Amino acid sequence: MATTTAGRSKRQRSYSSLFFLKRRPRLRGVPLEWEHPGDEDAYQHLIDKENFVSSRYWHNGELDMYPTVKQDADDLAEYLLPTFFQFSQKASYYQNQFYLYQWVFVIGAFLTTVCGALATLLYIPPNLSIAATAAAERSIEANMIDWQQVMSAATAVIAAITGVVTALSNRNEPQKRWGKARRLTEELRMHYFTYLSHLPPYDTANRLRVLRENVVNFRMKEQENG
Repeated sequence: MATTTAGRSKRQRSYSSLFFLKRRPRLRGVPLEWEHPGDEDAYQHLIDKENFVSSRYWHNGELDMYPTVKQDADDLAEYLLPTFFQFSQKASYYQNQFYLYQWVFVIGAFLTTVCGALATLLYIPPNLSIAATAAAERSIEANMIDWQQVMSAATAVIAAITGVVTALSNRNEPQKRWGKARRLTEELRMHYFTYLSHLPPYDTANRLRVLRENVVNFRMKEQENG
């Protein structure tokens, strides 16, 4: 019994790791803009969740024993992390948008192929015998629906929708924007730990000013080319 349960659990994990299940888009979408939590505890929890140094979640308050680290963490939480979370939110938004476009394209292409194949199978060739043509026409009249025309129309509609979505995907470039936002986010992560470590360029007396300038530069990079 235990072996059967373990095998079933293993199969469920393998199914859930499939690309079309693990990377399915959120149909309701992901917000583009990040909103700063109104509650400081919620903000500190978010910081800790991203594996950053939180003054409230660091080993039950033991961070007070390291005033330099605590001050650095507070500076970063005020000046760097809001930009980090904004970029990360944009990366999640464009990632979801990219996956949504891909899902529509793949499903649309599949349905277009299926409907087109059915329309072809239901088509009455002109070189049929008179008896066969009459039998096919009687079948259409009996069903009251010309399924060949229905499948042809469905093929055209689905193909048109897929084409429009593909054009929007190419125009909006969600994959490119996703990659850019994620790259800037991870660069900010690197600057976070560089600042904590007091490594260049954050090894001088004016390190906080350097941090602010670098964050501003990151914002300017994010605005370049959309």
